[in-house]
Amino acid sequence: MRIFLHPYVLLSLAVLFWAGNSVVGRAFATDLPPIGMVFWRWVIALVILTPICLKAFKNDLHILRQHIPYLAVQGFLSITMFNMLLYWGLHYTNVVNTSLVQAAIPVVTLFFSVVILRKGLNPLGVVGMALSLVGVSWVVLRGDVATFSTLDFNPGDLIILGAVFVWAVYTVLLAKIPAGLSRFGFTYALVIAGIIFLIPLYGWEMSTGAEIVLNRNTVLAFGYIGIFPSVLSLLCWNRGVELVGANVAGTFLNLMPVFGAVLAMLLLGEHLQTYHYYGIVMIFSGIYLVTKKNA
Repeated sequence: MRIFLHPYVLLSLAVLFWAGNSVVGRAFATDLPPIGMVFWRWVIALVILTPICLKAFKNDLHILRQHIPYLAVQGFLSITMFNMLLYWGLHYTNVVNTSLVQAAIPVVTLFFSVVILRKGLNPLGVVGMALSLVGVSWVVLRGDVATFSTLDFNPGDLIILGAVFVWAVYTVLLAKIPAGLSRFGFTYALVIAGIIFLIPLYGWEMSTGAEIVLNRNTVLAFGYIGIFPSVLSLLCWNRGVELVGANVAGTFLNLMPVFGAVLAMLLLGEHLQTYHYYGIVMIFSGIYLVTKKNA
């Protein structure tokens, strides 16, 4: 069991579970509406997190009350909006594209860090950022520049790109986290805030006639997304970051498209196309240039 407590194993498992989340979202796109998936995913997660986080949450109440606007914004971005866009996008695009577009999160985060926090970026870092974004654009265009002139984009890829931007802003705003607030108390508060925002959105979705088809497979799907990419990824990731630091941990996010592509090929029968390979080279070359000079 000691091998599973190694920080690199913990970080790899966290990313693997997140990649599996995209596979489940794609596999059940026709059975589970996006907002309903998000709502019940985090309700399940909240139930499981309660015995883990409630004590820290209570201890942090005096801090939380003073920063409700910040917590509301962060909960809306991370729990509500990011997940809604992710599951919505998976209704239209495949897991391979989703994973590759998500691979740009570190670079897009750096971009918003420069814009919002006014952090400097060296010339090579600028080149790396541009290269990664070109790689993402190549995947979104599916290797056909003519797509841009005809505006014939896959809406799912654009929605996933929107999710990437949302997560990047959330990540940058983590720099503003209130002093003295525990990680578990903060996480629990975000989940509660996210669910509060989801309640009226879920009500609206149901009013449009969207229904959740409950059967053995969809119950298992809810079990997976409520436990593995929500609770277990959180615990594995937090412990891994604690042991090796945020900079080292961040590089493990580069495993997302690898895990996503493998799972999609094994479970959904998806395949890598030629444009994927070009996108992979550009995205990871850009990430290398950025992290090499800004570690």
